[in-house]
Amino acid sequence: MPMEELYAITTRELAKDLVFEIDDEPVTLSIRGVLLARTDSKGYNFSFFELSEEEFVLVVQMKGFVVYLGIESDEELEEDVYPELVRALLEHLAPQIALLITKAEKDYPGRADLLLDDDMSSDLKEFFYGLLVKHRQGKPVYEQTEVA
Repeated sequence: MPMEELYAITTRELAKDLVFEIDDEPVTLSIRGVLLARTDSKGYNFSFFELSEEEFVLVVQMKGFVVYLGIESDEELEEDVYPELVRALLEHLAPQIALLITKAEKDYPGRADLLLDDDMSSDLKEFFYGLLVKHRQGKPVYEQTEVA
């Protein structure tokens, strides 16, 4: 039952389109993938990976877990908007991520699971499934990517 509850939280709280105003223009961001994994660190941290001008991954680490959010934009984004975008995303999504991690702390028996695959692009799928395999095998996840 714990996995079903985690999937339910993910689909109810995170599988949505978000509209933000960037440079006075509305931009729609769609959360396409969510990966939950255990980590040895109990600290709080976040990272941001750009996969293309329209796709990126926001990584939030807390309480021994890391949550990867695969996000797709409806238009190309310039690098200079990333700091504002990340701040807005963290502000908006922190309660939902905290809810997911709090539930996982209590009941999650696994090492890593993909909780959402909502029509991810092939690049996003490759990134997520690569992370999933590394987490499940206990390998370092930053071998092929740069830490932001």
